[in-house]
Amino acid sequence: MNSKDIVRFSEIMMGLAENYPGTNLTHIGLQLRFEALKEYGIDHISRAATKLIKTRRYHSMPTTADIIEAMDGDPGKISMEYRAEIEAGKVLDHLRGYGKNIFPKFKDPITRHLMTTRWRYNSWAAYVTESELKWWQREFVRAYLAHAVGARAGYCLPGVPELKRLAHGIGQFM
Repeated sequence: MNSKDIVRFSEIMMGLAENYPGTNLTHIGLQLRFEALKEYGIDHISRAATKLIKTRRYHSMPTTADIIEAMDGDPGKISMEYRAEIEAGKVLDHLRGYGKNIFPKFKDPITRHLMTTRWRYNSWAAYVTESELKWWQREFVRAYLAHAVGARAGYCLPGVPELKRLAHGIGQFM
């Protein structure tokens, strides 16, 4: 998210808090909520806040977990599982639409990583059979979730600048 999104996020949280008398938002509390919710995108957060205001399900300011639940997810696991399923579907759609000859441009960094390292797309697409796709999809989701958890914990993953610098430095000493 950019600086406009941070301002918009603060406005959304302030607007949500106004619906629950006695709610005091602090700068530190807003920062923590922002860190917990930033992966969902500002539009998704805004829709969830609007949904919470309309339903008036809570009698005090909804927690961050309540906001995530309002986005039709469970804090962490469910939303990531949905994302993994969607990404597997994108790979399969591309395979069925374009076959092995056209390498897809994956926007998701985990999908891009998996389809260039674990399953090299062109080789995989050339040899995978229709009967294996159901099993491949399950394996892809498991691998995607493992990488997502690793990324959250600060371990490996594509696009981590520190690891790229380290790997580049190792190659130069040999």
